[in-house]
Amino acid sequence: MAPHRGPDMTPAGEPTAAYVDGDEAGAPAERSDDELVRGEPEADQRPLAGSLSGLALAPFPAERELASPPPPASPAGAEISRLNSEALAKLSTKDYPAAIELLGQALQLAPNSPAAHGNLALAMWRARRTARAEALCRRAITLEPNYVPAHRLLAELLRERNDLPAAFTAYERLFALDSDNAITHNNFGLLLCKAKRLDEARAAFARARALQPDDPAIRFNELTIRPNDSGLAEAIDCCRAALEQNPDNANVLTNLSVSLQFAGRYDEAVDYAERAIVVDPEHYQAHFNLSLLLLLRGEFPRGWREYEHRWRLPEVTKPTYAQPLWAGEPLDGRTILLQSEQGLGDTIQCLRYVPMVQARGGRVVLRVERVLVRLAASLSANVTITPTKARVPDFDVWCPLLSLARVLGTQVDSIPATVAYLGARRPMAERWQRRLTGLQGLKVGLVWAGSANHINDARRSMKLEGLTPLFDIAGVSFVSLQVGPRAADIAALAPGALVDLSAELTDLAETAGAILNLDLVIAVDTSVVHLAGALGKPAWAMLPFSPDWRWLLDRDDSPWYPTLRLYRQPQPADWDSVIARVKSDLAALASERTRSADEG
Repeated sequence: MAPHRGPDMTPAGEPTAAYVDGDEAGAPAERSDDELVRGEPEADQRPLAGSLSGLALAPFPAERELASPPPPASPAGAEISRLNSEALAKLSTKDYPAAIELLGQALQLAPNSPAAHGNLALAMWRARRTARAEALCRRAITLEPNYVPAHRLLAELLRERNDLPAAFTAYERLFALDSDNAITHNNFGLLLCKAKRLDEARAAFARARALQPDDPAIRFNELTIRPNDSGLAEAIDCCRAALEQNPDNANVLTNLSVSLQFAGRYDEAVDYAERAIVVDPEHYQAHFNLSLLLLLRGEFPRGWREYEHRWRLPEVTKPTYAQPLWAGEPLDGRTILLQSEQGLGDTIQCLRYVPMVQARGGRVVLRVERVLVRLAASLSANVTITPTKARVPDFDVWCPLLSLARVLGTQVDSIPATVAYLGARRPMAERWQRRLTGLQGLKVGLVWAGSANHINDARRSMKLEGLTPLFDIAGVSFVSLQVGPRAADIAALAPGALVDLSAELTDLAETAGAILNLDLVIAVDTSVVHLAGALGKPAWAMLPFSPDWRWLLDRDDSPWYPTLRLYRQPQPADWDSVIARVKSDLAALASERTRSADEG
């Protein structure tokens, strides 16, 4: 266990970064005007979940077949029938350009036919020409407002591109026309999952299953939102059953890969992810999930390359900067923008690379969430820091923070892991020392939950009551570093069991000041774990059975953070075993501290 660090542990003296916020409440920021970025606020970059992007739940195709052509009572009808038949054959072999050409000819013969528009839209959708598919759907609906296939495909297009309000509106219209269709209820359940309306999603899947009880795809979707992975084994069986019907379905192969990953069967998971990519080389979800598996197994070079597929996920929007991406070349005085893109923990993890980028001879502008601005100002590098809602400054090249590991060639044995690389300003650390000085014995910070918006939060977070066995340990004072809605869980505890700091933790610089005056942090996999590691403070991370990629496999330490100890679930949802080990180790540490104090 590393010794307790005092309140003056800024890594390299006072920070030299320019930043926006003042250090203490009411104090002016120490900054030069020519280094700050000002301007009108802009929309935040939509974040990517820091863990698995989520199961690639296999929706039914919005339409399984082309709509029937008009009866071939005329030469045009006979020709349309022939074109549709040939197009259907091309779609079955995934020859989308040929199908699009044939269906385009059919549309020319029947320019006012909603079915002709809808059929071409279907081919465009399968070819991932989604903008054109949407336009054709809308034209079909204009021609025939009650044309169900176009409504169904339009709703699916909107769901896939993550336009949730528009998708919900589309489903309202669709249900008014087609209320008893298994496809509609299944895909609506997927939309409700995206919106985190899980109770309603369960009802939608149940309705779809009642309409089509033997379809393994519906059952799979229903199982994936059960709590605590209780349906995991059956979900794997559903995928295998679906593959018996269609062995080359890339969605089902991807679903099986992710399900096997959650079950801890990583080699099999890699095999199925790679099979999905062979079937569909453009399957972005399969590529991204493969990247997470490779990184988890420590296969960094290939993992980083595959990780770039994150930008193709519908939940993620890559900034459309005109300036080129940085490839690691010398900067020679140019300005580089380093852009945050994901969760707070991801950003903290990647801040270690900022001095390495600066050493390439350029001027660094770091663009991070406002809650990180003061913390990032403790970097040893001389950088300009701007919040994500400020106007984008002038720059020459740019790089997303989570691409730096690839650009700089990080391997497991070459992770830059010198700590501490972040700190807190002396006045703040001293204020937190005074705030916590009255606590007796070992001072331990606790975090039991992350953001509910995180795609994997149900696995990584736990209930506060699960930590109550720790409160029986003598010689320990517990403080809560939990923020957000779950901080309210403390109200259910006995008075005095846990000191609530949530109202004072207004940004991560404040959290850093508190952590620097604690002996230990015990937390689930959240930004606080990364923060404690970046500060060089001892922290015990409680991890789910199938962990986030950065914690690797089969080790109780972390090459990213030397002061961390990892406590892994031995099986899915088994927090009791984790807490039992934590309690035993914490009791031993508290006893040792008490004995040392008595001897001193």
